[in-house]
Amino acid sequence: MVTDKNILNELLKNNKITEEQYKKIVTTIQNNPKEDVLSILFKNGYITKEEYLKYLSLKFSINYVTDLSSIRFKNINIPVNILKQTLAVPIEEKYNKVKIAIADPLDWNAQAILKRFYPQKEIEFVLGLKEDILKVLKLLESKEKIKEIINDIKKELKGAEVTGDETAVMRLIKYLISASIEKKASDIHIEADEDGGVVRIRVLGDLYEMLDFDHDVFNALDSRIKILANMDVSEKRIPQDGSFSMVLNGNQFDFRVSTLPTIWGESIVIRILDKRSILKKIDEIGITPKNLELLKKALSMPNGIFLVTGPTGSGKSTTLYAALHEIAKVNKKVITVEDPVEYKLHGIQQVQVNPKIDMTFANALRSILRQDPDIIMIGEIRDLETLEIAIKAALTGHLVLSTLHTNDAVSSIQRMIDMGADAFMVATALIGAEAQRLVKTICPYCKTKHKPEDIYLDPIKNLIPKDAVFYKGRGCEHCNFTGYGGRTLISEIFLNDEKLESMISKEKEKIEILHYLRNKGYQTMFYDGLIKALKGITTLEDIYKVAKL
Repeated sequence: MVTDKNILNELLKNNKITEEQYKKIVTTIQNNPKEDVLSILFKNGYITKEEYLKYLSLKFSINYVTDLSSIRFKNINIPVNILKQTLAVPIEEKYNKVKIAIADPLDWNAQAILKRFYPQKEIEFVLGLKEDILKVLKLLESKEKIKEIINDIKKELKGAEVTGDETAVMRLIKYLISASIEKKASDIHIEADEDGGVVRIRVLGDLYEMLDFDHDVFNALDSRIKILANMDVSEKRIPQDGSFSMVLNGNQFDFRVSTLPTIWGESIVIRILDKRSILKKIDEIGITPKNLELLKKALSMPNGIFLVTGPTGSGKSTTLYAALHEIAKVNKKVITVEDPVEYKLHGIQQVQVNPKIDMTFANALRSILRQDPDIIMIGEIRDLETLEIAIKAALTGHLVLSTLHTNDAVSSIQRMIDMGADAFMVATALIGAEAQRLVKTICPYCKTKHKPEDIYLDPIKNLIPKDAVFYKGRGCEHCNFTGYGGRTLISEIFLNDEKLESMISKEKEKIEILHYLRNKGYQTMFYDGLIKALKGITTLEDIYKVAKL
């Protein structure tokens, strides 16, 4: 049998804890016999979540599960109040066998209660982290609240009179939108599947299931959203795009809607456009002081091209709008060309791209140059024609801001040359480039010390101090048991100079350019993220997910 002493000795032997930490834990247990060794180790970040569950499973001879995010709610038939009472959640049901994750494997009373719901089936109890189970139960509670509205929709579809000022379908739409905004979601996914439909919301980059319903409710929801977004309700064979606005709690929100035909029905995605989250000052977007100084220097240039790079969903639009907020003054004429115009800005002329009538980026830019602008913002440089006009604008006294899809800042140089631009023109016009990614920030209410696994620590052991401490969020009511409180950006930025201009003109290799920039103090996105992880702003694991060492 695995004992607490065995666990401590093994951790000490494998250098997971020091002699000093060992003595400290033993003293704590002696002073507080009710304290659990594994809980102390986990809370203080001496062991990872995986190690904590592994040792517990060995101690109690029970299997464990580390991830509950893939649970399908439609398969859960036990009332939420019972699951909260037992701190358990069914995670899998196949044929005559049910697998249930439980927080306390010694709670025999809880196990007896749960067995009553599956009298004819074999039940396997597995160990789950309490915070992970509570997170699932929180989502299940939201689903319970919607059941009444779902029942009203079914009644109305059968001919019952509408009670109140709104139909049940409209009440459901408003609930979904309100709940999504409250959870700081960026998108609402309403998807058809074999059994009906499911709603998932994207919060801080990850999708979470919210509710499910049958085909009749899905079809009613699909049609009502199309009416709201001014789409053709009868057309289900081709993709459609639309938009609508709604006032909630005194704030106006804009929504962009996209539909896509799939084998089971239409997939609907509603993008939530919240001006409160995007219209930030440049000092508020989360950029580190050194990179902020470089960015402000770039924006103070009278002319040239400055690029913001990164994949979709990396916060490029927020950075560009923050940049415009910084430089758009009464004495400056600012024109943007976007596809689509997501946020309407005061004092700025915004142009919507419309390829159906040949209003492309390139054609819009030609006309913009005759509008006497000082600053031009191009939503994205997608082709050589747009790039050449942007370079021409930069070389004729305009400050041009735009985005490119590249993995890092330096790659933007070669991307423009690969698109067909002359290297010497790129060298002359380019002010610099910034690459960025979004990472989750740790919830301040449940932030705790955390020991990342060796796979994350080994590659950076020469970059961090020996006594480096990392953090994570355990999950609490404040963060819906996710452990995260929001998002911030990590970035890398370089500015052009005479030496770099010469290297670009001569089409020097990326590795040579990187070597030159690093000698000047250039820091990569990963290093920028590592600093934030050491400060306890984000987790080391999240940095590895979005940036390369």
